[in-house]
Amino acid sequence: MRYRPAVSPRLASFVPFALALVAGVSAAPPPASPLEAELRSALAGFPGVVGLYARDLRSGEELAIDADRRFPTASVIKVAVMVEAFHAFEEGRLARDERFVLNKEDVVGGSGILHALEPGHALRAIEAVRLMMALSDNTATNLLVDRLGVKAIDARLTGAYGLKDTLLFRATFRGGRAEVHPELEREFGLGMTTPREIATLVARIAEGKAVSPAASAEMLAILRGCQDRNAIPRRLPPDAVVANKTGTDEEKLPEPAAGLGTEVKGHVRGDVAYVEAPGGARYVLAILARRVRDERWTSDHVALTTAADLAARVHARFAAAR
Repeated sequence: MRYRPAVSPRLASFVPFALALVAGVSAAPPPASPLEAELRSALAGFPGVVGLYARDLRSGEELAIDADRRFPTASVIKVAVMVEAFHAFEEGRLARDERFVLNKEDVVGGSGILHALEPGHALRAIEAVRLMMALSDNTATNLLVDRLGVKAIDARLTGAYGLKDTLLFRATFRGGRAEVHPELEREFGLGMTTPREIATLVARIAEGKAVSPAASAEMLAILRGCQDRNAIPRRLPPDAVVANKTGTDEEKLPEPAAGLGTEVKGHVRGDVAYVEAPGGARYVLAILARRVRDERWTSDHVALTTAADLAARVHARFAAAR
């Protein structure tokens, strides 16, 4: 009996085209939600670049605006340093009570309190973590980074957590000497991340999936002690419980300033948070800004007030969701 194909040649040639067409349709991004459209509208005219990512940990609902764009982290990357410190605690590579003795060459400027202490002061490793997160202490950060290693911190981010665009490049306030990826450090400075990735890392902590449930609970408590409330927490209701980490810096590379005939360094601001509210709301939110044309270092910086406005809108949505 002569074999007769089940599909005609004409139809067979159409099938790959049809499958490709369907695949293309399925790969198209979903339409923006009304709230995303509202957030984009609120950003109209913002003098810089903003990325936002939020995820409701109950429903899985997401909000994303340039969520996969790379941003300089400034001190937001200290969340990753904390996570690696707790891995080291659990693995026995670093004792919580190990003493760090403050030497003159360890002291750096910027945020924190250790730069005001006399050399010879000793603090425990867990105290260094708390100072790094609550006061964004740069000297405490460097003590931990030197002990843990930049490469180990980055390997944990890319390996265990699958964060390919979240990296620490060096210690802070040491003249910008990159330990890894100097080509990226030249643009991003201390570290690099995306709104989606840094929020994902905080979500792992909030869900008890970073290091261990006990370590996650302690890290979350440490994040709740952050003293900088000028961005995401700023306009949230008093009954919202916020665990966050902020970052403040200026761009490493200057850009031409339109109409000024000169170059300026835009500013960098960032905040990542886990928020709980009465009624069971639980969500993560990251708002990162770069190339911001506002040179103020005060709490009325446009990136901070804008982040506060965006956060209030996100909170209203997720707190109302059931």
